[in-house]
Amino acid sequence: SVSTDDREAACSAMDTLIRLGHSRIAIIGGDRAISDTSRLRYEGCMQSFTAHGIPFDPKRDYQGVRYSYQAGYQATKALLDKGCRFTAIFATADVMAIGAIRALQDNGLRVPEDIAVIGFDGTELAEVVSPQLTTVEQPSRAIGRTAVDLLMKRIDDPDAAVERVMMDWRV
Repeated sequence: SVSTDDREAACSAMDTLIRLGHSRIAIIGGDRAISDTSRLRYEGCMQSFTAHGIPFDPKRDYQGVRYSYQAGYQATKALLDKGCRFTAIFATADVMAIGAIRALQDNGLRVPEDIAVIGFDGTELAEVVSPQLTTVEQPSRAIGRTAVDLLMKRIDDPDAAVERVMMDWRV
């Protein structure tokens, strides 16, 4: 497999928000019961909260949804509708973060002046959305190339040892 360290990267994203002065952070993520990626990113968030002594109520401040623009929009709307007070949102995928930005704007809030938003993936969409999205950037092309190389190696030698490659990332 080829991936980034989802737990460490999510922890770093949270640390960034906390360093910027945020302590009330909502999380829009996936279903942790069925998605290792969602679970690992959530665990990274919890690791950061614990390290900084910041309480977190997942029933109030976590929205587990599908990885889509519409789900990010609806999750943010649900947080706002139930009166959740937060100064930042961490969305575990850029596409959800972009939906969150739109929901915030549709509710008269400014990003990042009123609510900071950080995503995860480093997609090209993060660069073209307004305002530009802060994101955990994964080297998706390098991940793809490395995965193909490992697959070709495995095809050439079916008895080759299984490899797990962790790629670098940055916030």
